[in-house]
Amino acid sequence: MDAQHRQEWLRRAGKAGAFAALVMVAVQLALRIIVGAEGTPSLADLIVGMVARLTPVPVFGWITETFGSLGQNLLFVLVLVAIIGVGWAAGREAGKRVLPSTAPLLAAGIVAAVLFAVTGLVIAPLGGFGVFGLGSEHAIAILWQLVLTFAVWALVWAWSVGAPAQVVSDAQPDASPKMQRRAFIETGAATASALGLVAVTAWMAQRLIRIPKTSDLVEDQAQADRILATAEAGRAPAGGVAATPVAADLPSFDTLEEEGRLTPRLTPVADFYHVSKNIADPIVAADGWTLTIDGLVDRPLTLTLDDLRAREQVQRITTLGCISNELNGDLISTGEWSGIPLAALLAEVGPMASVVDVRFEAADDYEDSIPLAQAMDPDNLLVLGLNGKPLTDDHGFPARLIVPAIYGMKNVKWIRRIELVDVDFKGYWQSRGWSDPAPYQIWGRIDTPASGESTAPGTIVAAGVAFAGDRGVERVECSIDGGTTWWEAELESALNPPFTWVRWETGFEATSDVDLWIRITDGEGTVAPQAERPPLPDGATGWPARQVKVRS
Repeated sequence: MDAQHRQEWLRRAGKAGAFAALVMVAVQLALRIIVGAEGTPSLADLIVGMVARLTPVPVFGWITETFGSLGQNLLFVLVLVAIIGVGWAAGREAGKRVLPSTAPLLAAGIVAAVLFAVTGLVIAPLGGFGVFGLGSEHAIAILWQLVLTFAVWALVWAWSVGAPAQVVSDAQPDASPKMQRRAFIETGAATASALGLVAVTAWMAQRLIRIPKTSDLVEDQAQADRILATAEAGRAPAGGVAATPVAADLPSFDTLEEEGRLTPRLTPVADFYHVSKNIADPIVAADGWTLTIDGLVDRPLTLTLDDLRAREQVQRITTLGCISNELNGDLISTGEWSGIPLAALLAEVGPMASVVDVRFEAADDYEDSIPLAQAMDPDNLLVLGLNGKPLTDDHGFPARLIVPAIYGMKNVKWIRRIELVDVDFKGYWQSRGWSDPAPYQIWGRIDTPASGESTAPGTIVAAGVAFAGDRGVERVECSIDGGTTWWEAELESALNPPFTWVRWETGFEATSDVDLWIRITDGEGTVAPQAERPPLPDGATGWPARQVKVRS
């Protein structure tokens, strides 16, 4: 084969490799949706796990805060595209092996075996799943899926690439209109097949991303309104308005919320922030799921979902925030959680005297822990529901942990095992440098004026939310002169003090651009430090600020 025909052959081999990778991705997504839906990591999950662990933590935190779930979805798409790109390169490599004397299927098998070895020996361990996934609860499923994945690639490549002699034959002049029509039809059919496969793959990828429907948002808001009405029954009115630098009537908190200028007191489920280490979160089936509580206990316990639902449940409204949430960030929400006090379950199994930590294991192989003394706090819940409904898949169905005093990364979702251990266990993020105790910092956000918004000169209304974990918020102060003078904003009473955020509001006069600062004091009298600190490793601190642009 001359140089021209060789290059044409390698182009064909590369196209066949990309097509085979597309088929492989489609099979993987189908397995992830159907067979591996309960958390079995796919090839894409192994790759994203590696990317997450190799990405510097400050960069990962910035991406999470800046792009939220959009960044995660983009990574998902990029990984799928990268797999197809690697398939193209692998196809060319297999084509090179065919040229001397190797049969196409054998050449593809050799390349697929190399890819299989790299995935099992490099990608899986770097992703935290162990060699060939043996460190995962789903080790057997991971292994057979990888074998199937690369076998599919080899078979499809060998089937679609043809033989080198065909390249030479196709290059010969052919004056037969019948043969030309046949070649045109074959090319069109191949193109249509590839496009159809792309469409199916995109549809399956969208299912894994699971974007909330508009109908879900409307229903969630109605449910949130019902819970708020119940929570407000019998509640004492908020205190009087603190002094502001303008003598003007301010709109009510509810009015600002209705106008979209202030965060709702209770977050609808579809709007609840979502952060995860996974490309596609596990979908755990209720049938067959059990929760095991064991380790250093006197009476190990295994419970089904029906067992848990049969127990008396309590409802508590608390705020949950991500440790990577920046000042003025939106990775924080408030919901009504329904569940069973964790302390009651732990008392039932009888912790031994040597217990140090309570370790939580999730369906996606995520792990974290809290000290036993903290776990016995009566405000902690093993949660089964959010805002009056069972947990959704992305928020931890069938069961998750809620500990009001600490950041969301330690509020483990998709729990399948609670183990009491005699060591200070470091979880998924703690082993990468994030805080282990992870108590909430004093945090705040300016909702209005919004970033980049310009306002007319005169009286300007400012409002937002403030939070300080289980310590509550005592005071929010505002300044527009660089901190020389401060005044107190009006605070709305918390839904469930001290565990929920409070909304604040104030007004001031301005005829030109000013910098608005807020300074928050928690319920213990601690004033937030002025020095800004990024989220890594203990959560962001500082005084939230916003440039208020005034139209001339």
